Amino acid sequence: MKHAYDEHTQDLFGKPLTGLELGHAMAKVAADHAGNKWKNLAYESFVEYAKHHREFTTEQARGACLHVPPPPDKRAWGQVALRARKSNIIESAGWTRAESKSVHGMVITLWRSKINH
Repeated sequence: MKHAYDEHTQDLFGKPLTGLELGHAMAKVAADHAGNKWKNLAYESFVEYAKHHREFTTEQARGACLHVPPPPDKRAWGQVALRARKSNIIESAGWTRAESKSVHGMVITLWRSKINH
């Protein structure tokens, strides 16, 4: 059975993506599905959160941005974090366990803010 995300499981040369690459690709799909208005609002809110927190997770930033409506898929927030990293707003500070019960304590990225600190 073919899934809607099948086209995102290989690179331009037909090579299968790694788990991390696939995760990033699916975060982009989720963010694109949420729309440009949502992406811009979420990004601005994420950057504002980074101004006031030295280290944090995407999960923590998402939970604090209550004025940002939830996207159709929470993975859209991953694209927001990747955009912030590419914009030199944050950097990886290592790994930590997720607080959310829905992801059963999986290991997630701990971000370090690079602004106003």
